[in-house]
This record gives sequence, structure tokens and C-alpha cells, in this order.
Amino acid sequence: MAFVHPGTALQAPVIAGYGLGDVPRVDDPAGTLYRAFGLARGTLGQIAGPAVWRRGLQALLAGHRVGPTGGDTLRLPGVFLLHNGAILKAYRHQNSAERPDYLALARLEA
Repeated sequence: MAFVHPGTALQAPVIAGYGLGDVPRVDDPAGTLYRAFGLARGTLGQIAGPAVWRRGLQALLAGHRVGPTGGDTLRLPGVFLLHNGAILKAYRHQNSAERPDYLALARLEA
């Protein structure tokens, strides 16, 4: 597992707060890896539309807080399962509110 994010080391305390401080992290403010993995820049609706506001409210009510932002805040996220340099599975978010099934992405069916 590794995190790639569009900011800089500012996000490190946020990641550590979830017990993931030892997970490798790549700062990609230029968006090089985002472009290489085909992750698009979002529209205003994809970044701040009603679904995103609902998900944000759910997160706040669950005790999560907004961390520092940095880099290209319009870049949509994605989740990838890689092996030997090949993408085995990919999930490219259509908006910032989506939460993929991480366990399903990690499973390798025969």
C-alpha cells in the first residue's frame, strides 16, 4: 500500500492520525502520477456537488476533520492494485464523495 496525494508533507499528520503513518507516501504536487494513471481533474460538481457535501457532513458527524489542502485540489482520486508494474484493478472516482469497496479491489479472483 502507498498513498499518492497532490499536496506535500502537510498531509502527513492526517495520515498518521489514522494509524497509517508508516505507509509509504508520495507527494505529487505536479500531478505526474495522477496523469500517468488517467486520473482526471474534476468539475465543480464533482468536487463540491451535493453528493460531496453529504459525504463531508457524514464525515464531520463521525468525528473526522478537514486537513490541510495542497497541490491540485481539483484532481479526482483513484485506487489501484498493482503487481509487477501492471495495473490489475483500478477504480477512478467520478466524484470526490465516492468510496469504493477497497476489499473487493484487493481480492484477486482466480
